[in-house]
Amino acid sequence: MVTLAGPEGVIRVSSCDQAGPLLNILGYRLREGCGKDAALETADPESAFLTIDSGFPLAELEQTLQGGHPFACHFAPTPVPLLFSPDDWTHAGTKGSQNKGNDVLDSLLDDPALARLYWAMARMDTETSASLRQFAGIPRLLPFAPVLDFYGSHISIRNGRMVVPGGAAAESAWKALAEADPESPKEFVARLLAKDDGWLAAYFDTLSRLTPAQQVYFTEAHRLPRFYEALRGKDIGDGPARPVFRPDPDLLLLVTRLELDSSGQPMVPGNLEVWEQILRQKSDSKVVRQWAKRANHWKNPDQLVEALFAFSRQSTEDGPLQIYLMLSAIDGARPPERRLSPQTVRLLAQKFARFGNQYLTFSEFEALNDDSITRFLEVAEVIDRISNVTLRANALGIFQANVGLWQVLARQGQIPAAKVNTSWQAVIGPFAAGSPSSAQLFDSAQASVGELWRAAAGRPNLSQDEVVALLAGPSQSNPDGQRVRQELADRIRSVMDGQRLVSLDTLLALGDGLNELAQGKDVGNTLISLAGQLKEFEMPRPMFTSSERSEWAAGFYNTRHSSLQTRTDLAKIIKSPRSKKELVEARGLVVPFLRDTLVGLNYAYYEPPGAQILLNNPLFVRSHDFSGEMAMGGGQSWHVPHVFGSGLPAGGGAHLAGSLADLPFVLAEAEQDFIVPENVQALIWHELVPGLVSSATLPRWWGVTRNELHAVTLYQRTGEELLTAAAQDEKLRQTVLDILSERMAPQRSEQVGKALRAGAVQEALSRALPGETFYLAAEFRQRFPGQDGHWGKAGEELDALSKEYPAEVSWKRLSDDFGVPHPALAQSYSRELLKVKPFPAFMGYSSRLLAESWDSNNLYWARLADELGYSPAMLNRLVPELTYHMVEKIFATDFEDWPAMLRAMRETGDEFRSGKITTVPKVAVTTSVQ
Repeated sequence: MVTLAGPEGVIRVSSCDQAGPLLNILGYRLREGCGKDAALETADPESAFLTIDSGFPLAELEQTLQGGHPFACHFAPTPVPLLFSPDDWTHAGTKGSQNKGNDVLDSLLDDPALARLYWAMARMDTETSASLRQFAGIPRLLPFAPVLDFYGSHISIRNGRMVVPGGAAAESAWKALAEADPESPKEFVARLLAKDDGWLAAYFDTLSRLTPAQQVYFTEAHRLPRFYEALRGKDIGDGPARPVFRPDPDLLLLVTRLELDSSGQPMVPGNLEVWEQILRQKSDSKVVRQWAKRANHWKNPDQLVEALFAFSRQSTEDGPLQIYLMLSAIDGARPPERRLSPQTVRLLAQKFARFGNQYLTFSEFEALNDDSITRFLEVAEVIDRISNVTLRANALGIFQANVGLWQVLARQGQIPAAKVNTSWQAVIGPFAAGSPSSAQLFDSAQASVGELWRAAAGRPNLSQDEVVALLAGPSQSNPDGQRVRQELADRIRSVMDGQRLVSLDTLLALGDGLNELAQGKDVGNTLISLAGQLKEFEMPRPMFTSSERSEWAAGFYNTRHSSLQTRTDLAKIIKSPRSKKELVEARGLVVPFLRDTLVGLNYAYYEPPGAQILLNNPLFVRSHDFSGEMAMGGGQSWHVPHVFGSGLPAGGGAHLAGSLADLPFVLAEAEQDFIVPENVQALIWHELVPGLVSSATLPRWWGVTRNELHAVTLYQRTGEELLTAAAQDEKLRQTVLDILSERMAPQRSEQVGKALRAGAVQEALSRALPGETFYLAAEFRQRFPGQDGHWGKAGEELDALSKEYPAEVSWKRLSDDFGVPHPALAQSYSRELLKVKPFPAFMGYSSRLLAESWDSNNLYWARLADELGYSPAMLNRLVPELTYHMVEKIFATDFEDWPAMLRAMRETGDEFRSGKITTVPKVAVTTSVQ
C-alpha cells in the first residue's frame, strides 16, 4: 500500500488496469470486468475482513470501476515503536511459520503465538520486558505466550529483584510456593509461568492487582499456600490461559471484594454454622460436595475463604461463591448492630438461584431490615404460586414495577430514611394474599401504588402528571434545578407517549368507576369515554402469519399479553352488563394496561441518552415478557432480562424477557446499537458502552452542593499539583508513585515515573486519569496530614474548604455522590469510588467490569461543570449527554483499551469547553414543574 501511495501518500485509481494491484492487496476481485455493472467480490476472506474492518472506502473504489470519478485515498504510513530488535521477532517464529526471517510485521501476522507474545511483552514495563528477553530470549518464551498475555502485565522486576504481592514480608512465602527465590527473577519467572499450567501465574496476577493493604491478608505465610492449593485443586484441569478470554472473574472479584473486620479477619454473613448448611444444599458440583464434607470441622473464617478460592473455578451463576459475594455486599454496608441474622442469611442463600438478581435492592438500601427482606421473599413466592400464566405474568410485572418505582423514590430521598422499612412493606404487602383473579390483582396494584405515593408525597392519590413530576426529582428552589427537573419530566412523558401507554388517571378512574357502576351509580357515560382510550392504540398488522412466525422465529416472541389487550372491549360491558358481578370483575380487564403503564414508568425513568427504541417502537414495553416461558428454558421471571428478537421481524422485533432487575444496563444494551461511532473501529463496545451509559443514567445529583462540586475539582487539581511538585522532589516522587501504583499497572506507573524524572510534567499528567489524580490527593492528605508544602493554590483551597465543611468534602460523601454503581463488580447499585485498578476483559463479562472499574467520567464531568459555572443540578443533564458524546468517540483497538476511553473523554471535554457541544444554557428559565 505504501508503494501504491507513492511519495505524495495518495492511492490513485482511474482505470481497471490500475486497480489490479490494489484489489489484490485488499482481498477483492472484479466479478465481470469494468463498466456500469462492475461489482467487487471477495477473493481472500482474511484480507477482505481487514479491508472492511479498517474502514477502507471500498464503495468509492467500486464506483470508480463502474465509470465514476477517479479514486483517490490518502494513505500515509504510521511509524510505530518496535519492541527490541527486528531479529528478535523475525527469527523466533514457531515451527511451520511461513515468514520466518522476513520483516517483523509479516512474522507477527503469520504466527499467532509470536504475535500474542509481542502483545504481552508490549504491556510490560521496560525493565521487566528487557529482563525477560535477557533471561530466556524470545524463542524460549513463545510456549508461555498465552500465560504472559493474560497474566503477565503485573509481573514486575525492579533493580534485579522480583516484586511480589505482599512486598518483602511475603518473599519467603512466595519462595516456598514457587520453589524459586524472588531475588533470582530468572528462576522465579520461569517457575511462575510453568507451574500448574498457568494457575500460579493467574494467582500471582490476581493478588498483584490488590492494594498493599489488601495484599497483607492473602500473602501471610500460613494463608498464601493454603489458598493456592484450594484454587489449584486436586485436578488441575485446563490452564486458565487456554481459552480465548480469561476465565470467569470470580477469583479477582473474591479477593477484591473480601471485607475484613477490625481484627483483620474475613467478615462472614451470618456465621460459620450457616455457611456449613449453605454448602450442604443440593449441588451438581463435585467440588462443592467435597468441601461441604470438610465444613463440619471449620473453626475460623479462613477456612471458608479457602473453600471460596476452590469455588472460584466453578463456572456458575448461583454457586456458594456468588452467594457469598452478594450476601457480603448486603451485610457489609450495614453497621454491626444491624447485620443480617443467621436465619436471614440462610433464607437468602436458599432462594438465591431464583431470586438472587433481586438482591441488588437489599445491597443498595442497607436500611431494609431482616423483616423487610423476609417479607419480600414471602410475597415473591406467593406470586410464583399463581397458576394462571397470564395472571401471574401481570402480577409479576406490576409487583416488580412498583418495587422499581420505590427504589427510584428512595434513592432520590423522596421516601425519608425513617420510612424505608414501613413504606417497603406497605408497597409489597397488598400482593401477599395472592391474586386468584384479575379483579383482585387490580385492587392489590391500586393499594400498592397508593401506599407508594403516600410514602413519597404524603397522599395516596396522585395524577399521572404528579407522578411524573415526582419521578423527575425532588422539588427545586433554584431556577436551574427547576428547569432541569422540568426537562427530565418532559423526557419521561415523551417515552410514555412514544409507547402509547394509557394514563394512570384513566386506568384508576376506570377501576373506581366500575365499582361505582356496580353499586348502581350513574357513571356509565363517563366510563364509556374512558374505556375508549383503551382502544386508541391498535396493534400493527402482522407481517407474517402464525405459521411463518413459528417457523422463522419460534420461541422469540410471546404475543399473548398484547393480543389480549387488542381484544379487550370494556365499553361493551359497560353499555350492557349482564350482572353486577361482571362489572366488578371487569376491573380485571384493566390490569394488562395498568401493568404496561407502571412498567413503562420504569423504562422511561432509565431512558438512555439518544434512545430510539423507547421513542419509536410502541410495542417495546407491551412486549416485555414476564411469563418465564421464553426460549431460555423458563424460570427467568425473576432474573435479569435479556434482549430478545433483535433483527427478527417475524418474531415481532426486539423486546425484553425476564424481570426488571438491572434495567438501566439492559435498556442501555438494547439502545447501544443506535449510537453511531465517529470511527469505524470501536472494538470494545457491547459490554462497555451499556456500562458507561447506565453509570450516567442511574445517578441523580439533586443532593449535591456547590461545595461538593468544587471539592471534586480541587481534589483533581491538588493531585495534579502533587505530580508537578514530584518532578522536582525525588522523595515526594517516590511517595506519589507508590500511591499511584495502587491504581496503575506497572507499565504506566513506570511511564509516569520516567516522565517526572525527566521533568516532562505535561506528559505525566496526560497519562493520569481524573480518578487517579483525585485518589492521589485524597490518599496523600489522609496518609500525610499536615504535609501541605507540596501543593499550590488548589491544595490550599481544598484545605480551607475541608476545615469549614468537613462532612461535605469527605471521601465518603464524594464517593457516595460521584462514584458509579457496580452491579456486576460489587453487587450493588450504590454509588462508590472503588480503590481498584481497571479490570481486564473476562469470558462472559467482556468489558463490563472495565466499565464499572472506570470511575473517571463523573469526576471529570463534575470538574467541567464546576469550572464552567454550572450549578450541581445541571449534572442531571450534562452527565448523560457528555457520556453519550464520549461513547461516540471511543476508538479502541483491544478489549482493555482504557487509553481510548481517556482520549474520548478528554476530546469530549475539549469540545464542551469550546462550545462545540450544544447543551443547556446556564441562565434558568421560569417554567417549572411543581
